[in-house]
Amino acid sequence: MIKSNEYGHELRLIKSLLIVTSLKKGEDLTAKNLIEKFDKKLEWMPLDNLMIDEEIWDYAVSQKKYDPKFIFCHPEILLHYPITSLYYRGLCGLSQKAAKNYFGAVENLERGNPRARIDYKKAELMARTYNTFICSIIKNSTYWTLENGYRTIIATMGISLDGTMRNKIGDIAEERIKTLILEWLIDNGLIKDENLTKEKIYEELPRDCLLKKDVLMRFGSEPDISFSVNDKLIAVIEIKGGTDPAGALERYGAATKSFQHSIEINRRCKNFYLCAVFTKELKKRINEDRLVEKSFDIIKLIQNPTYRSDFFKEIFHHTLRLIQ
Repeated sequence: MIKSNEYGHELRLIKSLLIVTSLKKGEDLTAKNLIEKFDKKLEWMPLDNLMIDEEIWDYAVSQKKYDPKFIFCHPEILLHYPITSLYYRGLCGLSQKAAKNYFGAVENLERGNPRARIDYKKAELMARTYNTFICSIIKNSTYWTLENGYRTIIATMGISLDGTMRNKIGDIAEERIKTLILEWLIDNGLIKDENLTKEKIYEELPRDCLLKKDVLMRFGSEPDISFSVNDKLIAVIEIKGGTDPAGALERYGAATKSFQHSIEINRRCKNFYLCAVFTKELKKRINEDRLVEKSFDIIKLIQNPTYRSDFFKEIFHHTLRLIQ
């Protein structure tokens, strides 16, 4: 585990690693090689059945002399090698999320999950969708080439990586905050288990631990952190580490489900919201909802010792009464 307090720095490191690792896997090349490997005769006619524009077919196959299976998607190839969806989707510039809107999730297919299966009906729908997009792209591009298409595949993979990065950001923030809390509890002798050391938490975070005065701290999801005494919920913390301002309200909306549930369990339970971006609208929503006892800025928590001390005082003095 990296113990650096530089949240932004670590996010950049993770993003770089994701990009390099993804390209090293060569998933696009694997898909391309499988298409090349497919040697069964494919029936393309009539072109309309596969949503292939005759003018585009003439340009790509007759004029440019491209092998049609590298330009247009055929359901037979998808049936034999579902992973090739990644190639054709990339050629169209479609993200996984966008593709899902047309014919359902493709993640497991493109990962090569052996349990992922498609029937001819879905393969045909996928092929028709991909062909519609690629024909539109070629028709509206000047001097389109297959090399242009390969570059589009790499760019589309970058879009998918961006989505993966957003999920990673949440994981990083959650782990960092949990680690900071455990470090502080250990330093202040507030954990009953004396064998729980910093070295151990750096290796693996515990699912829960018993604090002084029989306060049980539990790490999970919805909420990310909860505190209870004798099975009575006292406080919860939700952590949202996303740095995109456009998603601030959406992330808070997800957290409110947990807050509402905690109040249903105990109407005196105190809710704390930690996030990396506070927009004007988010602040307004928090004030209007009255679900949150207090909110804290994740980046300040990680980088500012004084701010972090105020957070610990709020949780462990004012709320849980573990310290004076």
